[in-house]
Amino acid sequence: MGQTCGTLEIRMTLYHKGIPAHTETGCMTRFAGYWRSLFRILTGAGAMVLMLTLAAAAQERLGGVYYGLDEAQGLTIQLQDGGNGATGRISAADGSGQAIDGRRQGGSVVSDLIFRGKQGSARITPKDLGLGITWTPQDGSGDVVFAFRRRSLELPPLPPGFQPEPYPGQSVEPHTFLASYEFWAPEAAARVYDGIEEQYRAIIRLFPVVHTDVIWKLCQSSTGARELGEALRGEGVTCAQVDDSLKASQKTNGFNRFKRRVHAERADALRAVECARGIHQPNICVEAAQRTQRAAIALETVKTVLRGL
Repeated sequence: MGQTCGTLEIRMTLYHKGIPAHTETGCMTRFAGYWRSLFRILTGAGAMVLMLTLAAAAQERLGGVYYGLDEAQGLTIQLQDGGNGATGRISAADGSGQAIDGRRQGGSVVSDLIFRGKQGSARITPKDLGLGITWTPQDGSGDVVFAFRRRSLELPPLPPGFQPEPYPGQSVEPHTFLASYEFWAPEAAARVYDGIEEQYRAIIRLFPVVHTDVIWKLCQSSTGARELGEALRGEGVTCAQVDDSLKASQKTNGFNRFKRRVHAERADALRAVECARGIHQPNICVEAAQRTQRAAIALETVKTVLRGL
């Protein structure tokens, strides 16, 4: 259920104790799954725990301008990172807002904020592509969780064929993985990738830009993918190099260009996998086979994709 947050008049999603695991808003699905930081809402021992699927570096800097997503649309955060904390302002479209004067706690900054006339604290956690914020009221009435993206970064549309993140043990077709992995938590993506038959993983590896994006997702998994070594084999890169290159590209328009290339190439990869699954008539798959053949003989690799960012 929603609440209007203080003088900012922005509707946030309020998560209370007892909400089942895997419950998440469209904001959480789009922002975190795509932006390397799917917010998972879990309950345990009578308290809600916000688990970040990929923790930011302990001292990652927060300075910049961020725009609210979905339930936080209309909110803007401007931050200046002072090393031991951050200062700035959180504002609504009507100009109302509050100052932020945060102190650093580990990889986050914590600031006192008032929402709906209630005193509370906001934990601001930097993500590679934005911010995750949890506001905890002092009266214990329930945490508010929401997300922001950096001003310069684009949000993608959900692709055709997208399906929500599967539960452990749920069967997932390889073409569904391709259409959806970008929006899943890394652990879920790694689990499904491990279960894909080798012939379909081999097709994915033929498309270097998509393969780079898949590797990046697999590298983020804390549990690791059994097939990650296979994915990296012959590419001349490590997970650290992939992560560092894509993180650096986020400071320019390179990341946006990369993601546009992913989405364009994924259409070909999807058609190739679907044809291999017998989903389309042979005449439809002729062009797909030609595109796959061109991809197979191309000289581009994950390493050259990263160099071109």
